[in-house]
Amino acid sequence: MKKVNPKANPFYLKGKNNKALLFLHGFTASPSELVPTAELLHDMNGCTVSGILLPGHGTHPADLNTTTWQDWYEAVQVEGEKLLEQYQDVFVAGLSMGGLLSLHAGIHLPGLKGVVAINAPVFTQYRLLSAAAPLMQHMLPYFTKGARKDNELARKGRFDYNCYPVKAYTSLTQLRNTIIKELEELRLPSMLVQSLRDRAVRSGSVEYIKEHLSNSRVKMVTLPKSGHIATMDEEKNILVQELVEFMDSESKIENRGI
Repeated sequence: MKKVNPKANPFYLKGKNNKALLFLHGFTASPSELVPTAELLHDMNGCTVSGILLPGHGTHPADLNTTTWQDWYEAVQVEGEKLLEQYQDVFVAGLSMGGLLSLHAGIHLPGLKGVVAINAPVFTQYRLLSAAAPLMQHMLPYFTKGARKDNELARKGRFDYNCYPVKAYTSLTQLRNTIIKELEELRLPSMLVQSLRDRAVRSGSVEYIKEHLSNSRVKMVTLPKSGHIATMDEEKNILVQELVEFMDSESKIENRGI
C-alpha cells in the first residue's frame, strides 16, 4: 500500500449544529474534488462535512485494482455510523461513483435523513470501456484516460489517477448494476443533480434514476454550465444553495414528525 498523496487526504469540517453530511468522491479521484463545495456548505449551513478517502484511492492505481465496490461501501458505512452516533440529521451526498454509493447507503444505512447523487453514472460516455472491462481485466491492468482535459482542476488542487484501473472499473460496473436493481427500495428523500456539460455521464442517467425512485420524494437540480466535476465548477454556489435548502427542509419535516 502506497502512501497517500497529500492532496488526496480526507477532510472533516466540524459544524455548529446537529446536521452532518457525509460527502463521497468519485472513481479514481479523492476528497480534494469536494473541498470547494464542502467549505461553502460548511460556511453557509454551519453543518459538519466529512469527506472520506475511499479504499484504493489517493495512492497508486495498483491499489485501486485490489479493491471492490463492497470495500468502498464498507468505508461509507463505517463513517456513516459514526456520524449517526453524533448528529441528529445526517445526510449522504456523492459525486459520480460517490453518487451511486450514496444511493446504496440510503437503502442500507438506517437513520439517514436524505440522499444526494451528483452526476451519478448510470449511463456513461465510456461504452466501449464498460463493455470490454470484464475481459480486459485479465490482460490489461489499466486503461489510459487519454488526453487530460482537467489540468485546470489539478491546478486547483484536485488529485486523481491518470488512468482507469480495469479490475476496479469492472467492480464499479457491478455497483452500477446493483443500484439499478434496487432503486425502488430507496424510501428516503433524494436530490438528483445533473450537469448539462458532463462529458463523462450521459444526461439520461438522472432521468432514469428519477423514474425508478418510485418510493422517494425527489428534488431535481440541473446545472447548465457545469461539467462532470460540478463540485469545482462555476455553478458550485448554486449547488451549495440547493444542498442547504434540501438539508434544511428535510430536517424540518422529519423533526415535525411528518
